[in-house]
Amino acid sequence: MNKFVLSAALAAVVASSLLSHAVCAADSNPLDNFYVAGSFGQSQYRADAKHADSVFQNLRFGWRWNGIFGPEIGYAYLGRRRDVNSSGGFRYKTSVNARAATLGISGKYNFGQNWFFTGHAGYLRSHRSLDDLGYDSGNTLATHKSWNNGWYGGVGVGYDLTKNVSIGVNYDNYHLQYGHDGGFRSKVNVAAFSSSIEYRF
Repeated sequence: MNKFVLSAALAAVVASSLLSHAVCAADSNPLDNFYVAGSFGQSQYRADAKHADSVFQNLRFGWRWNGIFGPEIGYAYLGRRRDVNSSGGFRYKTSVNARAATLGISGKYNFGQNWFFTGHAGYLRSHRSLDDLGYDSGNTLATHKSWNNGWYGGVGVGYDLTKNVSIGVNYDNYHLQYGHDGGFRSKVNVAAFSSSIEYRF
């Protein structure tokens, strides 16, 4: 079992403990404050230059005290970044595929009639896989994998369709690292623009 799976499992255990304590502390109908949310949209890798848009997918589970504030866990697929580089007179292609398990806090503030703002932030454990594709080649010459810590944050605005269902649009930013201690290490921000749907139990 790799480090990414272990980190995701640990995040789930910690968040489950937080959720259990929150439920015990609630006065009434605590299950009404649980939610699951899914997002789909585009991601942009922002390193030395902005890279072409890629697919973004996100799934989050959480609990909000009085429907306002509480812990969340999630999983995000951040898309694929492709580069063409030059070294020693040779040009070569690389492809970076990133995903992350997240553990943080989430907030929701209602205003007007059925409208709301959301925000969330926290810790992430990312898995980045870099494929060396050579030049003008469809074959993978080598693959390098890296697991690293980072953080994420995002905001959104949405509308409550019913008591249990909401839709929204969101902006998120994921701060990732690639490499290993004592060796090559790089940092990159991944911006994500998405639409989402949330269901509250």
